[in-house]
Amino acid sequence: MPAIDLTDDLDALQRLPGVAQRFVRYVQIDTQSDPTSETTPSTEKQKDLSRLLAQELGDLGADDVAMDEYGYVFATIPSTLPEDVAAQTPTLALLAHVDTSPDAPGANVIPTLHPDYDGSMIRLPGNPEVTLDPERQPALLDHCGHDLLTSDGTTLLGSDDKAGVAILMQLVEHLLADRSIPCPPLRICFTVDEEIGRGVDKLDLDRLGADVAYTLDGSSTDLLYAETFNAAKATVTVRGTMVHPGYAKGVMVNAVRILAELISLLPEAEAPETTDGYDGYLHPHTLHAGDPEEAAVLIILRDFTGDGLQRRKDLVADIVQFLRRKHPKAEFALEVEDQYKNMRSYIAETDPRAVAFAHAAAETIGMTLEEDIIRGGTDGSRLSELGLPTPNVFNGGHDYHSRFEWNTVQNLERSLRYTTALVQYWAEHGRD
Repeated sequence: MPAIDLTDDLDALQRLPGVAQRFVRYVQIDTQSDPTSETTPSTEKQKDLSRLLAQELGDLGADDVAMDEYGYVFATIPSTLPEDVAAQTPTLALLAHVDTSPDAPGANVIPTLHPDYDGSMIRLPGNPEVTLDPERQPALLDHCGHDLLTSDGTTLLGSDDKAGVAILMQLVEHLLADRSIPCPPLRICFTVDEEIGRGVDKLDLDRLGADVAYTLDGSSTDLLYAETFNAAKATVTVRGTMVHPGYAKGVMVNAVRILAELISLLPEAEAPETTDGYDGYLHPHTLHAGDPEEAAVLIILRDFTGDGLQRRKDLVADIVQFLRRKHPKAEFALEVEDQYKNMRSYIAETDPRAVAFAHAAAETIGMTLEEDIIRGGTDGSRLSELGLPTPNVFNGGHDYHSRFEWNTVQNLERSLRYTTALVQYWAEHGRD
């Protein structure tokens, strides 16, 4: 069956379940964050979706709906428990982030439906060179018969994390329409700038007012993510001396050449493209400047252990020191900044039920929840470090941050079903 442009075929859009319709609407709003910006949010356009969500939450009948100056959206879903029981039940928060990654084009997303996927390769209509290919993306073969959702191939799709946003909004609609579903004291929150590692920098935890939380920001289905990298970033700046290249002998100090040498000294066996599982890495991510007079690079450092992360920091420092000795006429500056920590230990210390209840809730609907590690960042890392245990729940998406990104209508519905069970389990067992 041919691909369907859901911005054009409104009949096809209206035949989708509510959670998928919401997803399609939200991905069309450009909310990319910007790592070079110093404001919060880093882009004002993130507030376009935040304002819409606040409006929709109010229209659905949520309480305490507000958007703060930074674009964070808050709402309360009243508990269905008796007042005295609710007072003894932990307040649960569910979060998703509105921004999308700057790693691929994110404006003018055209959500595209591929009904009843048959397992073959798909060429995306806006850019046929972009293909969904089971040989490269084997998870596609687990979704035969599903209705795939992609972009048209010219942009990312935005499942990270507008799938989570859509699931939460549909959950709110269900909980407020059917008050027979057991519900603990529940807070809903939408954050900004998660994709650039600043998702909770300005989040008021007192205003959030939760005892335990989950982010709906994990890929695939039937997965819980409760372990992340420890993360840091190192910025190395090299300052040289620029003169006319025709008369440069013995005078020019080429910062670009020295910076290239620095990057070449990073171990190839410890790069993102050569590591997986619990392996850490050093990743030269962004060139901030580049001419013979000054050149700079941002290096991302990741490791699942604190000692491993420190080893990588030391390695970068040793390389810089080596080049200082080799190029005494150049000037070097090294800035290292911690970003977030592995959330596993924080969750275990604060409230291990955050993980145990997630598994138990899955069992109530016949699902076996598997645990996986996050080879990346999530708002839950910082929240857990700050004392709010926050594992990450699946939202059905695959191949985030790329034109190859996809989700399915069925995955969105499965994520919604699980999240509903999770809320219900905390209502029924939160006092245990």
